[in-house]
Amino acid sequence: MNFSREFTRVEYLFLISFLLIYLFYFYRVFSAARKLKTSAMSAVFKFLVRSIYLGLMSIAMLGPNFGVTETEARASGRDIFVAFDLSESMNATDVEPSRIDKAKSEMLALTDRFKSDRIGVMVFHSEAYVLTPLTFDQENIRNSLRSLRTSLLGRGSTDFNPVLALLHEKLGTGTQNRGKVGVIITDGEAHYPLDPAIARRLKEDNIRLFFVGVGTLGGSRIPATYGFKEDEAGKEVISSLEIDKISEFARAGGGEYFILNNLQNDLPALADKIALVVSPADDVNRQSVTYNKYIFFLFLALIFVGVDFLITIKVLKI
Repeated sequence: MNFSREFTRVEYLFLISFLLIYLFYFYRVFSAARKLKTSAMSAVFKFLVRSIYLGLMSIAMLGPNFGVTETEARASGRDIFVAFDLSESMNATDVEPSRIDKAKSEMLALTDRFKSDRIGVMVFHSEAYVLTPLTFDQENIRNSLRSLRTSLLGRGSTDFNPVLALLHEKLGTGTQNRGKVGVIITDGEAHYPLDPAIARRLKEDNIRLFFVGVGTLGGSRIPATYGFKEDEAGKEVISSLEIDKISEFARAGGGEYFILNNLQNDLPALADKIALVVSPADDVNRQSVTYNKYIFFLFLALIFVGVDFLITIKVLKI
């Protein structure tokens, strides 16, 4: 039999206090019995009963474990890359305070749910780069997310092919025993069609894609250094969420899409979907376990408590 915990100084202090109090109690009872010329042996029997149920309660408190069995322990984990679209349209303010800032804030909260998984950060528009490699270091990830801004990559038009190719490169090899997830944060204003070969390779390697569309259908102007961004004709550019493109790309990559703006936040649903992603080749180990049988000792202690109530001490004969 093993125990879940050990006696500490506190438990020893209570046991010593119990003995000292009972020594004083014996002194008072036997002194009274001697003066009255009667017996107080029932006090000794009561002490034994109380010692027994106190001991049984102490054993129950320590968590006795016995009865060995075997169970399966499945070791699994996820590798999650979060890719941010850093095109200028992500500065649009139809989502307060801006699309990029709203996405950063929500992803900071979402990563707290996956502390046991490796997380990495990518950035892209016409090209894609790894900003932070896969790591368990949550603080490193949080610092990377806080540092994101559209000026990191300069100007460029959104193209999903480079980031999807980079996701396949980083998740397609070396992570066979882990679930593989790519989360793409974008407003969907892509200017290039999706390469079907890349989408096919992602499916073959079991890389789950989730697109997060940030923005509104009504859209808004894009802040610039002086005023708002204008097109070649001098008209202010209105950027809106391209939900059709996002859903099309999500289907092509075998994934799903979610919406994020001030009125709709699908990020909790995204977190639930990610939590369901597991590796098809999780490691399975068999482990021996024992069971805490404190209830038996506690039940016996209660029986002796009942016996204690039935015993009376008489030192005076009537």
